[in-house]
Amino acid sequence: MNYYLTMAWRNIWRNKRRSLITISSILFAIFFSILMRGFQLGSYKNMVNNVVQAYTGYIQVFDRKFQSDKVIENTIVLEDGIVQSIEKTPNVHLAVPRLESFALASSGSQTKGVLVLGTNPEMEEQLTHLSKRLVQGTFLNSSDSSAMVSERLAKFLKLGVGDTLVIISQGFQGVSAAGKYPVKGILRFPSPDLDNKMVYLTLEQAQRFFSADNRVTSISLGVNNSNKLAGTIMDLKKKLGSLYDVRSWDTILVELKQQIESDSAGGMIMLGLLYLIIGFGVFGTVQMMTAERRREFGVVVAVGMQKDRLGFILALEMLIMGLIGIIGGILLSIPVVWLGHIHPITLSGQMAQSVISYGMEPIMPMAWEVGYFINQTLVALLIIIAAVIMPVWNVSRLRVTKALRS
Repeated sequence: MNYYLTMAWRNIWRNKRRSLITISSILFAIFFSILMRGFQLGSYKNMVNNVVQAYTGYIQVFDRKFQSDKVIENTIVLEDGIVQSIEKTPNVHLAVPRLESFALASSGSQTKGVLVLGTNPEMEEQLTHLSKRLVQGTFLNSSDSSAMVSERLAKFLKLGVGDTLVIISQGFQGVSAAGKYPVKGILRFPSPDLDNKMVYLTLEQAQRFFSADNRVTSISLGVNNSNKLAGTIMDLKKKLGSLYDVRSWDTILVELKQQIESDSAGGMIMLGLLYLIIGFGVFGTVQMMTAERRREFGVVVAVGMQKDRLGFILALEMLIMGLIGIIGGILLSIPVVWLGHIHPITLSGQMAQSVISYGMEPIMPMAWEVGYFINQTLVALLIIIAAVIMPVWNVSRLRVTKALRS
């Protein structure tokens, strides 16, 4: 085997220009495919982070009637031990009860529809790390009778820390709901949709405001592994029974899921076209290399080398050049991907407005995951193996006399 490797290595560098062209084509193929896939996966992760990790959580528990009729009457009555029972489910480490409903908020002459969310501040912090979004003021605590509002909403209502927010809505069983709350903090959300409407109260204050004592609209769950949601939901349904509806984020945020799937399909088509171009490039380079060495192949077969051994050496040459190109492409892409991960590209102009209109932050981050590096490497190896089949086949059918005259 060492003999064949030595022969293949020497053959590669006998014509450095030809070999460097082949290696470069593979290197840039890997480089661009990794960058493209990194941007795709990064944008999907950004979509999920904007909404799922910042607001809904990966799994939520509802009353079984709530999704068909989202009124406060169809809410969960917090029975003794239900939160603790949910938290004991495998893969669940946190259960946060929430009471949320729409209301009309005003300050001075400004009025706007908002989403009022009552929660336990300490538990909410563990689930969504809400304090990291605080840009002014201080964070709520469980005994507060104040509110936190999102930044765009605060600007629209011309609110600052210490100002009074007036909220009007309809509470449990049609009771009128009205309240005044001093603004304790202002939060900035990456999703423009959330940033335009969020008002946070403590769970106790929200229950009092909506006259919904001991009731919550949902229980949001923190999970240890987001890749095991299906099994976790099955366990919760068995434990909670038919009175409750357990849903993952993709069945709650159907539009977001469909948007990701649609974009992913388009992205895979673009990636497929890139692979097609790459494949033709590598195949053409290999064919050129084979044609240039036709006389050489005729000579070595004429002096006694078996065709299958010559084909094996040719395959080794391509695999070695392919591995050099793949490793070089990965090494070249790693710093670019890492830089794009920690410093996402900020969009501007019409492109930024288009992204904002979908409720997303106008940035282009890159995903930092080992998986797609491996996937692009495997695809490149398949392309290299497919490209080397034809030259090896041609060598096996080589006519020595015709090759020596070429």
